[in-house]
Amino acid sequence: MVPRILALLEHREEVEQVKDCLYRACYDLTLVNSFTEAMKALQNGEFDLIISDVHLENGASVFEFLRWVKTRKRFAKIPFVLFSLEPSEMAKYLADGVSTAARYLGAACYIDMEVFDPIRLCKEIEAQLGNNPGITLDSN
Repeated sequence: MVPRILALLEHREEVEQVKDCLYRACYDLTLVNSFTEAMKALQNGEFDLIISDVHLENGASVFEFLRWVKTRKRFAKIPFVLFSLEPSEMAKYLADGVSTAARYLGAACYIDMEVFDPIRLCKEIEAQLGNNPGITLDSN
């Protein structure tokens, strides 16, 4: 069975890079760009993993979304991954605090990348899914 991933990503460049990476790795990907759309997708589907942009701008904070997921019995066991691509200087400064708060609220991991690395992203996702579900990308 192909793992189903819900990705809440708001920035166009980030969406395209993550989408290409996860499709190539043969994941079943649902992309949304707001907290409201993510909640609807979760209520209407089944997912094996959630990825969320750390710095949400469309209506909610990532912590609100994480708390919403983890306080609902139906979704609480879904691994929740926070993702930050090309973080600003302020985001880099706050990364340790964000990571600690995210773990405290139930996030499985925090991935930050100054430059997008599809191999690393797939390895991190595979680790959270607990198996090797997709096609491993090589550096060629």
